[in-house]
Amino acid sequence: MSTAESFIVNLEEVTVDTKTEIFTAIQLIYGIPSLAMLIMCFILIFFGKNYGNSFYFLVRFDLLTNICVYLNTWIAIRLEMHPNTVFILKAIESALPGSLTIFKYIPYFFFHMHFWTSALLTAHRLSSVLFIYKYEAFWSSWRNRIIMLIIIFICSHLPKYLWTGWLFEVYIVNDALICYNFPDALKDAYKVVGFFSIVYAITNLTMGLLTACLVSKKLGSKSTNNVSRKLTRVAISYSAAYFFELLWSVINSVNSYLNFLPDSIVEIDINLLVFASDGFTLSLPYFLLAFDVNVKNDLFRKTKTSTIATAVAISI
Repeated sequence: MSTAESFIVNLEEVTVDTKTEIFTAIQLIYGIPSLAMLIMCFILIFFGKNYGNSFYFLVRFDLLTNICVYLNTWIAIRLEMHPNTVFILKAIESALPGSLTIFKYIPYFFFHMHFWTSALLTAHRLSSVLFIYKYEAFWSSWRNRIIMLIIIFICSHLPKYLWTGWLFEVYIVNDALICYNFPDALKDAYKVVGFFSIVYAITNLTMGLLTACLVSKKLGSKSTNNVSRKLTRVAISYSAAYFFELLWSVINSVNSYLNFLPDSIVEIDINLLVFASDGFTLSLPYFLLAFDVNVKNDLFRKTKTSTIATAVAISI
């Protein structure tokens, strides 16, 4: 365990208020079907025959990342808010000692990875306009893909070295699940997140606007460019969703200095942060359904086939 100044929380003695219970119920209502959509779209695009375009490799990577992000938020943040679910965390820590310490760091890792996953989709569409005859070969190269993924993982982890040690450490002590919180490291981490939120927001907005303008100008409304325009709409919509997630991080960071948010908002800050994260994490399947005809047709065809098969089985 770190020797830095810390305070201890016994996770088995947490209490839950009505607001948290209501927020959790809402998160489950939209979260369960949205997680199912993430998984279905990932399987569909992974095995489907209509998704040979290199853009869909990035979509698969995004979908898989978002599945991991969403599941990790339950382990790292949400379950510990509820006394009745802490036993799940204790079971995980018993089976894999030290794992909860890592799980509680991973949201900060995914904060940075979310920028890269969003930026790559936008960069792909930007390159399809600027390098119309070369972009597909570049994005289809497995060597380039592996290099990009390695760079993303490294860049998503490097900001951790801007603060010292872990932000939280979780252990089982005397048969109790204990979380050590390190306020100095947390304060530094919040500053890092605030700084990168501003950088990412500006970069994301610039790339999104540039892509939208260039695609609109160069592709026009010709029917031969329908596929390209639809993929671009997916990328830009996804980029916009990410921008709004960042907006809450920026507001939070500014509030840590100016304290302009009312106490009623600050009290539910963690829940609002989770909602903001979910708004981006769970959004991609809906953008695909809205703008990608292949996904819409394949998904509803499979759903319809499954429904018919079930009805036949029941009638038999």
